[in-house]
Amino acid sequence: MITLMKVLHSIIYAAGYLAIVVLASVIGSNGRPAVGLGIILTLAAVSAALLIASAVVNRRQKRAVQSVRSAAASAAAGRTRTYSAHISESYEHDASTVWSLIRPAESAVLLTDAQRAFTVPGTPAGVGEQQCFIRRDGSVSIIEVIGEEGPWWATTRSISPGEMNSRSTYRLEPTSTGCTLTLGTVIELPANEVLAEDPDQWWETQMRPYLTRIKEVLAARQT
Repeated sequence: MITLMKVLHSIIYAAGYLAIVVLASVIGSNGRPAVGLGIILTLAAVSAALLIASAVVNRRQKRAVQSVRSAAASAAAGRTRTYSAHISESYEHDASTVWSLIRPAESAVLLTDAQRAFTVPGTPAGVGEQQCFIRRDGSVSIIEVIGEEGPWWATTRSISPGEMNSRSTYRLEPTSTGCTLTLGTVIELPANEVLAEDPDQWWETQMRPYLTRIKEVLAARQT
């Protein structure tokens, strides 16, 4: 059907073009050659402009189709873009004290906007443990501990449906006055997607309130 429509369109276009040329010839032969020539020149200019415009549109369309096909092929092949970011905060408390605050799932109620937080029943303590967080807006997220050595470091990954493929690392290092907590993240997106903002700025926005809240809770426990 599409091929038939294209053929009919070409026939109508050719017939119209020929009719205009015949009209211009008749006008020219009836004593008005300038008018006839003007019509033919105008027709030629319009035809050239249409050809150029058609070529530009076809080229853009081919590029768009190729881009979509490339993105689909990349996604099908499992290709990804990887982003990483880190943020740190120092505390006047030893690593064990900070670890004992941030490690339990239930502490998220104190440190984040979680309304409920708990270890998923049936999962083991330590590696393999899953923690569930229910936020005040009703959204739910689940992470899994994939490595840890208390009170020094832990690595988790998000296993919530629909969330970004990401891993987070919590690392505590002793200092002369206490310890430093460094939070890192590695995010993997499909090759045809990009992070909307700078990874470090995005991570700063996401995690700075969490680090600040840790300091506030630790200070309140001392009073």
